[in-house]
Amino acid sequence: MGGEVWCGDETTLREFPPLRATWARRGHQATVVISGRNGRRVLHGALNIRSGALVTVVRERNRGADVAALLQALGHTDPARPRLLLWDNHPAHRTKVVQEMAQAVGVELAWLPYRSPELNPCEDLWRPMKAQVAANRAHPQVDALAAQAMDWLAGRTPEERLRTAGLRSPKFHWLTT
Repeated sequence: MGGEVWCGDETTLREFPPLRATWARRGHQATVVISGRNGRRVLHGALNIRSGALVTVVRERNRGADVAALLQALGHTDPARPRLLLWDNHPAHRTKVVQEMAQAVGVELAWLPYRSPELNPCEDLWRPMKAQVAANRAHPQVDALAAQAMDWLAGRTPEERLRTAGLRSPKFHWLTT
């Protein structure tokens, strides 16, 4: 019985996301009014590089306990099967609570090189999700935005997730070795 390889990452969803496009009179700067409050949620996710299965959790922050919540959720997917989780070197990924949770749920951790987002397929999955769900929109509640983002991801078939993440392109053939 073989193991599974997962790629993990997180993305921040903001109540007032960056404005990517707007209309204004030629020669006049557009005025965008926002409050000083900008709520956020962090979507943590792990994508199975072969099956396209996706495990996600939404948290208020991106600290060790929040990352451990993703590992706990990943641990519930076929607990008897060994899992390897590849992700970046974010400090929250290296905390003691994360290491302990990984060991408790039977997930082995592996690290991508520093500053190499092009090697993480989840980055390519977050981009279109944010463009469809968050770009150029202010949401009345950040939890509604997070729910919409989760719905968008859940609405993709496993094959669509793999294609969107670029895992069907030659750029990720190194993952199968």
